[in-house]
Amino acid sequence: MPSLRHSLIDKHPVAAFFIGAYTYTWIISAPAVFMEPSWTAAILIYIGSFGPPVSAAVVTWLRGDDVREWASQITKWRVGLKWWFVAFGLPLVAAALISIGIFVVRGPIDFGRALPSPMLFAGLFLFTLVLSGGLNEEPGWRGFAQARLNERYGAFSASLIIGVVWAGWHLPYFLAPVTPHSSFPLVNQVGWIGGILTLSVILAWAYNSTGSVLIVMVLHAMANTADVLIPLVPDELLIDGVINERAVGTVTVVHLVVYAAIALAIVAYYGRKSLARGSIPGSSDVGGANS
Repeated sequence: MPSLRHSLIDKHPVAAFFIGAYTYTWIISAPAVFMEPSWTAAILIYIGSFGPPVSAAVVTWLRGDDVREWASQITKWRVGLKWWFVAFGLPLVAAALISIGIFVVRGPIDFGRALPSPMLFAGLFLFTLVLSGGLNEEPGWRGFAQARLNERYGAFSASLIIGVVWAGWHLPYFLAPVTPHSSFPLVNQVGWIGGILTLSVILAWAYNSTGSVLIVMVLHAMANTADVLIPLVPDELLIDGVINERAVGTVTVVHLVVYAAIALAIVAYYGRKSLARGSIPGSSDVGGANS
């Protein structure tokens, strides 16, 4: 066991992981808060975004747990064809429902607008898979914290705890001019927090059902990427350089309602305790032999 072991890490590994993720991300990303948009600021943000997996790996190592077993979740791809359809397809279905919903409430939508090219969509997806929600986050949030909190709080409550911490972890993004979060109007910020909580439930369901961080990375990346398929009308969202908060609010509310409905359906069908059928990951499944 490493001599650096600390009682907090031994007794409270998830708390130690949360603190480590915040510390790494906030320290590295902090300079970008005071910089104008630039490649340097963007690089700091993206390097800093790896706080969750870095913290999970360090805490696992300091506790003398199996880092290789924890990391093996990232390459677990044999989970059944159904879950690959879910990971790639569910966000596409959600984007379609959001588009229809915005149309029904007479929001800023135009089904005649051209969709992004397949190459552009694939490029955005791969970028997101690695740097914007996939590899840089999920080995920590789901692959470390969800498995351990499942045992103590049940899957649904664990997913909400992670959702709250996950939302707070993004704080530098709302302060750094280089990120899109910094330009969110208030209604978008509130809706974004709600979206984090609902997505956390959906990702917990996929993780608990498969034990695969890879599936969760793909689902998370697709959820972020699929929004570009919603044919919004930019001129109605931004009028003469000013954000149209009513139009943005409409999009935000419909988006949140659709994802909340999916999350509630999962909870209703699978139950709060496990969000899955059969056994679900626990600390021993993520290298935590010393939990």
